[in-house]
Amino acid sequence: MPDLGALIRGYAPYFFIVMGVAWLAVAVLGGSVLTAWPVVACFASGVLLKRWPDAGLTFAWAVSTASMGLVFSAYEVYAWYPLLGGAFSSVAAVPVTGFAVFAVAHLFLFYAGLARPVVA
Repeated sequence: MPDLGALIRGYAPYFFIVMGVAWLAVAVLGGSVLTAWPVVACFASGVLLKRWPDAGLTFAWAVSTASMGLVFSAYEVYAWYPLLGGAFSSVAAVPVTGFAVFAVAHLFLFYAGLARPVVA
């Protein structure tokens, strides 16, 4: 049974593409052009990790994409969090929870971006 690091190295391109699809859903539902940046970056990271897995630029791009997604998700949690205490608490609970999950997923992608594949 492979260890967690080997699984992450093997499936990292797909994880980035899945997060790109999730950000695309957020961008379409929210109607924000600003949210398109994580979409493009996640798709590019997935393609780079799949196409050139041992290139130095690939890992720099993947780590910066994960960092950008983490910062963007944390900002969204920060922006929605004050609404939890007021009249809009039921409305704000969904985005706060969703973007908190996105932040955790981007921490995972950060680790995936740092995990270089073992070249035989």
